[in-house]
Amino acid sequence: MTRVDACDVAVIGGGSAGVAAAVSAARAGARTRLVEKSDRLGGNAAHALVHTICGLYYAADDGEPVLAHAGLPAELAGRLAVGEGAAPPERAGRVWYLPVRPDALSATYAELCREARPLEVGFGSELSGAELARDASGESLLRLSGAAGVTELRASVVVDASGDAAAAALGGAGTDMAPPEELQCPSYVFRLEGVDTAQLVGFARLQLGAAFASGVRSGALPPNADAIVVRASGRPGEVFATLNLPRPEGELWAPLDAECVSRLERRARETAERVTRFLCETRRAFAHATLAEHPRRLGVRETRRVSGLVRVTAEDVLAGRRREDEVALSTWPIELWQDHRRPIFEQPAGACSIPLGALISRTHPRLGMAGRCMSATHEAHGALRVIGTALATGEAIGRAAALAADRGKALAEVAPSSVRSQTRAR
Repeated sequence: MTRVDACDVAVIGGGSAGVAAAVSAARAGARTRLVEKSDRLGGNAAHALVHTICGLYYAADDGEPVLAHAGLPAELAGRLAVGEGAAPPERAGRVWYLPVRPDALSATYAELCREARPLEVGFGSELSGAELARDASGESLLRLSGAAGVTELRASVVVDASGDAAAAALGGAGTDMAPPEELQCPSYVFRLEGVDTAQLVGFARLQLGAAFASGVRSGALPPNADAIVVRASGRPGEVFATLNLPRPEGELWAPLDAECVSRLERRARETAERVTRFLCETRRAFAHATLAEHPRRLGVRETRRVSGLVRVTAEDVLAGRRREDEVALSTWPIELWQDHRRPIFEQPAGACSIPLGALISRTHPRLGMAGRCMSATHEAHGALRVIGTALATGEAIGRAAALAADRGKALAEVAPSSVRSQTRAR
């Protein structure tokens, strides 16, 4: 039997952008439904063990880290600090990032959603169909499938925060995607316990890179194990190891193809286990280490994006271009993993505006988007895809969606200044 339901704002995807959009829409008074296909919130943080929040702060100078975003991103950073879910911000060159525990971040997202009213979170719900409104006054119809059966959900406004533009693609909205040879390389993060982290400071940590390269040359490690970053989590004896993966050999990199991703995941899992054995046998700090956790899924950096009314470009990011229709900021450099061994970094001149039009579908007036789904070029996406920016764009489109639903208008009719004022007030 098919259940029929309705809401003001439907948010697809329970990652950072989706949680921010849903919580912000509900706080603004909209009846909101957050649709998440898994059993937990957090997106790549919860499932791919991403353990740093990048893009929260302005570029580093000689002073302390300065939060770039008011509203929900700043609130989240505060909650994580109080609950010991985050270590103090760390500096890497000209940027600051916030080390976090993925489980704590997921729990904090759940807490934010429980507190927000009227917000309903639907776990285990797969978006299987979408008829998106094609005019300013229409409703969208979403088809959700789960263990409890099928639900037809009517929504005044839909926000696609799926990371893959899933709602847009199913509903026939315009999308963009870089060719396979340009898509960023994925990552595989695993967690180790029993490590003597006191031995991983300063030069000793840098020596790990040389050890991995030596292991590859000797044949003790596979060729794709030459790009590993190890970070202490803040918990005694615990570290996260990030294995940056090359594109699959002999086939096109297709991150939306489940079989392609699965094959790459299997190889990465085997590599992680070999890396753990290698560290135990060759590095004193890892003599008693164990591989405590594999990720639930590959860390995919880039797939499909929704085509927006405005498209943020690399030139916008690098010039630090500011606009009157700004509703969020980008502060992270362009970081493109075209080669798994090292990223291309391009530093911006300053913070860049993210206009409201970059969060609104070009083809469907009541479809918004945030996070990795926002409208940008492939190069600009390298700066915009990080969690801090995802939170800011999610909050912005969530507020705009609530205003559009309340007034029965298209998203483009919402004044960016009203979105900014609500964020500052919060």
